[in-house]
Amino acid sequence: MVDFKKLSDPEWKKQWAEERKVQERLYKEKKALREKTVCFTGHRPDKLGGYDMKNPTMLKLKDKLLEVIEELITRENKSRFISGGALGTDIAAFWCVHMLKKKYPVIENIVAIPFKNQDTVWSDEQKYWYKRMLELADEIVNVEEVDKYKTGDDNPGEFSVAKMQKRNEYMVDHSQAIVAAYDGGKGGTANCLNYARRCHLGHQIWRLYPKYDFELDITFAY
Repeated sequence: MVDFKKLSDPEWKKQWAEERKVQERLYKEKKALREKTVCFTGHRPDKLGGYDMKNPTMLKLKDKLLEVIEELITRENKSRFISGGALGTDIAAFWCVHMLKKKYPVIENIVAIPFKNQDTVWSDEQKYWYKRMLELADEIVNVEEVDKYKTGDDNPGEFSVAKMQKRNEYMVDHSQAIVAAYDGGKGGTANCLNYARRCHLGHQIWRLYPKYDFELDITFAY
């Protein structure tokens, strides 16, 4: 039931107006931050030449990522980059942003991990570079601990498919452009891009096709 007496109370009106101003300011700040932000998604190593980060396919991906990221910085005024920390495209993207920080020190390199123990089943070398990545990141977001993206999972810190998807949703929700190394097919990258299209936030999608020498195609998700 509407409390009409409350609606006519000058003090309540004043408080409501102040709260609205705060909400509007927070919304504008969040929108401005999102417009400066890029996230990454893409294939795992098995579709990128294997687990050797120096294999020809991965080296080609890194070269193309460096080119695309620099264009996003200089042409699109992007300054925040979120990667998911997974093997393959995610980690390659992180290190490319890290390399470009020497030239563009104002950019931020952010890692959004789906759960704490993402590297549990990885090799010792992979764990070493994962730890090093987290040490160098400007910000680490453990998505499973963010209220909006909690899955209600009974195993905090451990793998679940739902947590992987929530990580994707977090990155999409907090970015305006998406760089995707993706040839097609079902999987996490497809889910990430489909979610972006359902959001209707007008994301730029910078898609790199591994099968075609990482040819770039830029579209918009509406």
